[in-house]
Amino acid sequence: MKRTTEGMTKSTFQMPKLTEKDIAEYVLERFYELKEVPRMQDLVTFHSNNKYLIMAHSQVHLKELGNVVANHEKQPLKKVLNDYQKILITTLKIKPTVKTHINALMHIFGFFGKYLSQKEKSIFMQFIKGYREDKIKLGKILSEIEPITYKINNLYLISQTYFLLYSDPNMGNVFNRVSIKSFRD
Repeated sequence: MKRTTEGMTKSTFQMPKLTEKDIAEYVLERFYELKEVPRMQDLVTFHSNNKYLIMAHSQVHLKELGNVVANHEKQPLKKVLNDYQKILITTLKIKPTVKTHINALMHIFGFFGKYLSQKEKSIFMQFIKGYREDKIKLGKILSEIEPITYKINNLYLISQTYFLLYSDPNMGNVFNRVSIKSFRD
């Protein structure tokens, strides 16, 4: 058996599952770090990297946060950050539902679905159905599709904290065994 961590075997080592509280704390810590040396571009990047995680909590708040980042009223950065923080904290208190997670997953699927064969698309839809019916965990789906983001080299998806925080690293990966169609630039 392959040794992986300090004498533990691959079959016995289990990564701890993050709770919603852990995830919210992680996202807020990253935001507070951003506020220490505030730059508008960093807020834009933060918002972009957390889009699907925020969407899973509240699509309405995602839109509000997007409007704050757009800063149509040309507010000072300090006010923009304070407004964003208030909405972000409120958003992260909203518990994601199966429906909101599926919405986020389908938006993500929109980025990579064209690179999948019909069989692979069918597998993905079976995962969604299984998740809706509480037969498969969200972490399993994300651990399946995260490698696809690297295969298609989609930097926008690769940077999403949604994968980092919800994926289950202890799960196997079906799509690693299935080839992704070539794609054209």
